[in-house]
Amino acid sequence: MISFALEEDQQMIQETVRKFAAEALRPKLREHEKAGALPGALRQKFHELGLGLLDAPEAAGGQGASLTTLALVQEELAFGDPGAAVALWAPHLAAQAILCLGDEAQQQRFLGRFADPKGFTRTGAVGYCERAAPLAGFHTTAKRQGAGWVLNGKKAFVVEGGSADLHVIFAQLDGTSGWDGAAAFVVEAGNSGLKGGERQRLLGLETVKVAEVILENCQIPDGNRLNPTDFRAGVLEMFARGGLINAARQVGLARAAYEFALDYTQERKAFGKPVAHFQAIAFTLAEMATDVEAARWMVWRAASELERGEGTPLAEAVAHANEAAWRVADNAVQLLGGAGYVQDYPVEKWLRDTKALALFGPPSEAADLAVAARELGEPLSGLPSSTLQPFFT
Repeated sequence: MISFALEEDQQMIQETVRKFAAEALRPKLREHEKAGALPGALRQKFHELGLGLLDAPEAAGGQGASLTTLALVQEELAFGDPGAAVALWAPHLAAQAILCLGDEAQQQRFLGRFADPKGFTRTGAVGYCERAAPLAGFHTTAKRQGAGWVLNGKKAFVVEGGSADLHVIFAQLDGTSGWDGAAAFVVEAGNSGLKGGERQRLLGLETVKVAEVILENCQIPDGNRLNPTDFRAGVLEMFARGGLINAARQVGLARAAYEFALDYTQERKAFGKPVAHFQAIAFTLAEMATDVEAARWMVWRAASELERGEGTPLAEAVAHANEAAWRVADNAVQLLGGAGYVQDYPVEKWLRDTKALALFGPPSEAADLAVAARELGEPLSGLPSSTLQPFFT
């Protein structure tokens, strides 16, 4: 039987996060954006609610929550503030990579630091993208040296790049083998061979710190090379989970923009009645509501099937969420008119944020390509290109 009803524990988590977003995120939306960071007290509250490693196994310090529950949490956080949703989750980007690519011992070893009472002070980063790289693989290299490895290269657009407590760095062991010669490594804080470049300013999501990562004779022990049973499958799972999380954020952003535009057009009057009741505006609101609902159900279905190891509708969910959120945010600005373009109202921020979110995880074009390949019975080209996808890791 098909059911769209949430379980009791999911409803409780949803209500908890919705309250947190309404009280701690939305009222401070502009303040956090201008500061370019979140205060430690806010991160601590998020950590105390048990939301950081929500989907990690209990053995690794998490709660073992389902991907559907994770999607619920991300939607509510993004409804409060999309930038804060990414910034609060950013410390655990590396945790997701380790969950997908590390063995059980590595998961327990590295993830424990995010789960302890001081875990809110710790951050993680993933260095995947490069400004220039081969179609299959990376220019960043990892060479065997004694009982360890030496990494050299540069990674671009890294969330928490250079300042994280640990970085998961993707590098090439063998430059002639493409993806078959690639691997992932954990670089811990204090390693003099890793440093961050200048912070890169973003069009949206300005609460999120993004920087280049530079690796110069970065020496790490052999135990810090992540050891997946299947490297390709692990990387694809990492991006599938990341794509789902990001699609859920787009749903939350779209819902925020729609509800704000709905309230605004019901309060603003012309010719003796709220402008929401004029046909052109009413039809636009109807399209916005439909976009939000369709995107949410597609994300929930994708989460459910990905949980079961299928993931068939994931690409559609990512593509639709990206495009729907842009349409809704754009329409919200349009419905507010001049008021939508000034910073007195948050809709202009949501329009900027949705474009930035569309560059986290698989962009719409990559998702569309995956859908088309499946429908046409063609194989996908392989792992995400490090020059194009994802833009931010």
